[in-house]
Amino acid sequence: MRDKTKSKVLIVDDDVFISEQLSSILEDLGYLVTEIAFNAESAIQALKTNTPDIAILDINMHGRNQGFEIATYIRENLNIPFIFLTSFADESTVNKAAKLTPDAYLLKPFNEANIFSTLNIVLNRYKKVNKYFNIKIGHEIHNLKEDDLLFIMSSDKYIEIHTKTKKYLKRGTINSFLQQKELKGICRVHRSYAVKLDNIESVKGNTIHINNLEIPISNTYKQDFKNAYNQH
Repeated sequence: MRDKTKSKVLIVDDDVFISEQLSSILEDLGYLVTEIAFNAESAIQALKTNTPDIAILDINMHGRNQGFEIATYIRENLNIPFIFLTSFADESTVNKAAKLTPDAYLLKPFNEANIFSTLNIVLNRYKKVNKYFNIKIGHEIHNLKEDDLLFIMSSDKYIEIHTKTKKYLKRGTINSFLQQKELKGICRVHRSYAVKLDNIESVKGNTIHINNLEIPISNTYKQDFKNAYNQH
């Protein structure tokens, strides 16, 4: 059984010797290597199916800067940090890499000490300013920022997870979802609704206003909601 407490790392490098060496060091340090990808296509597929906590990306693979393509995908679709791994420290490469705002750089040749310190710093810094949860829909895993969650609504055998930017439809119930994710600041207000307290715009009578929508408060949950809202 996989240890859920281990931070998950995706390695992307077209050099088998380098990637295996890096994988061995990471596992010795207590990380879980989710996959070793060797180009942009396999890396993006790995990111979609088993999203890691952090990705280590070689910049130049198979004669072109595929690491930049993967970094662009991460910035546009995921909420995880990434580190560029490179033996190219020339000004042009560094300037292009900087535009993608990597969380750190690792220069080849690397060793256990600088891998340990770099990943530790990046992950600890990231966890302090970002709290995320993931949801699996079909074969894809989506990382969502807790602060962006607005409310959850049940719809027949599915739940709708509404965020500030998007709505996700997932099979299941509100209760099972909340128990699995252990999200803080979420309060059940109705048999069909749970809301993120921090994102409530106003409360008028038995109605919550959030993101220009009206969500009812049922008598069953009214007192619990009132207590939670006043204390949050």
